Amino acid sequence: MIIKSLKFQPFLIDSCCLRRGILLQLSREDGKIATAEISPLPGYSTETLDEALQQLQKISKKLLTTWWTKQALHNLDNLGLCSSVYFGVESALFDLLEPPVETPPCLKYALLFGSPDEILHRADEVYEEGYVKAKIKLGHFNLSSAIDLVDKLRDRFQLRLDLNRKWKTADSLAFCQRYPQDHFDYIEEPTSTPKDLIHFPYPFALDETLRDHKDLTPFLKSEHLKALIIKPTMAYPFTHLLNLGVPVVLTSSFESPIGIAQIERLIYRLGLQNSYHGLDTLRYFENKNDTLSCCELETATS
Repeated sequence: MIIKSLKFQPFLIDSCCLRRGILLQLSREDGKIATAEISPLPGYSTETLDEALQQLQKISKKLLTTWWTKQALHNLDNLGLCSSVYFGVESALFDLLEPPVETPPCLKYALLFGSPDEILHRADEVYEEGYVKAKIKLGHFNLSSAIDLVDKLRDRFQLRLDLNRKWKTADSLAFCQRYPQDHFDYIEEPTSTPKDLIHFPYPFALDETLRDHKDLTPFLKSEHLKALIIKPTMAYPFTHLLNLGVPVVLTSSFESPIGIAQIERLIYRLGLQNSYHGLDTLRYFENKNDTLSCCELETATS
């Protein structure tokens, strides 16, 4: 397959928080078109939007002169692409090589963050929508407030919690001791010191640690490691994480519906459709009654 034309341009994902991305459009000689999104997350991705644009300009000729097959997608490894660009470019190429077919919606958990009142309001909303699993961002709460909030929600949802490395290990242990061992699916990054995870005696998941540590061997030895949380926009490719014997959960980084759809197709390509994934971020763009600052957005990734 030869790419006949390539276009890309910045676009505004959400005016409320000025979330921006790049729309990439590739077309084949037969007129088939694939559109993908490239959206580095400000403050978290290693690349900026401008750097992603520059990289697209740099590789444009290569994309247009390569004979693309599924096997040839491995050539992207040699282009030195940042994660968001790699994910977007490969998604578009894959959609042209194997056009998407209609699939059932992916299983997903609800994302709850903000003030206690905002979280409880959202909880009512997602409960009415039929969500059975929810993740609460707790890192910005103190121990007492977190306990109070969890106690109000734990009978309504099977919970996943995220502490984003904000708590000291002693506080996380004090929190966990209040509940049965397997009361939560897991707690993401429950300690501020990653090495403390090695001996953490409750179910936990890795997120930031995946990007900070090349050698995961010490963590993989723990029987309490329950999941690897991967944001394709920020950690692509990640094939080295798929065969470690630990469930993989894919999550969005506040992409547009185009980016969310890319992640959903990736979930099916990887055979992960029987797990619950973190794709419930669009509601924070759609409900304009809520005010979501850029700072809040950057610390609330699913």
